[in-house]
Order: sequence, then structure tokens, then C-alpha cells
Amino acid sequence: MEKIRELITLLESGVEDYDAQMKVLQTERLKYIRLSITDGFGTEEGDSKESWLLHLKQLEDSLALRRRTIQQAIVETAEDIQKEENA
Repeated sequence: MEKIRELITLLESGVEDYDAQMKVLQTERLKYIRLSITDGFGTEEGDSKESWLLHLKQLEDSLALRRRTIQQAIVETAEDIQKEENA
């Protein structure tokens, strides 16, 4: 039962972090769309279209990593519980 409690705590924290990061990504996507519509991209590093695309890709990759980490924690906990029950 302790492993389940630990997993619940981990999931609550992980899902909260994931949701917060998702909101950031959505906000940044909206900014990108606005810049695309108004042709408001700059030419300097950090405000060019390429920089924005890289930034969005990094946010998406971070979310994918967070999701995989949560999934892996679930799988590992399930395997541990299964082993304990079979022992």
C-alpha cells in the first residue's frame, strides 16, 4: 500500500507540473500565432521565427519527457506491486 501512496504523491506532483507546462506551451503557441499573423518576428536571435520554432519544440519535448516519466513511474510501480504479490 505504501508504494501506491508514493505513486499517488508522485502523480499529483507530476500532473500539476505537466499542466503548468502545458499552459506555458499554449500561451507561447498563441504568441507565435500572433507574430505569424502580424509578421512580427524580429531578426535578432531569440525573436526570429526560427528561434520561436525552436522554443516551441523545446517546450513540446519537455512535455513529452514529463509524460514518459509519469508513465514509467506507473509501470515500475505496477511491476513492483506485482512482484510483491507473487513473492
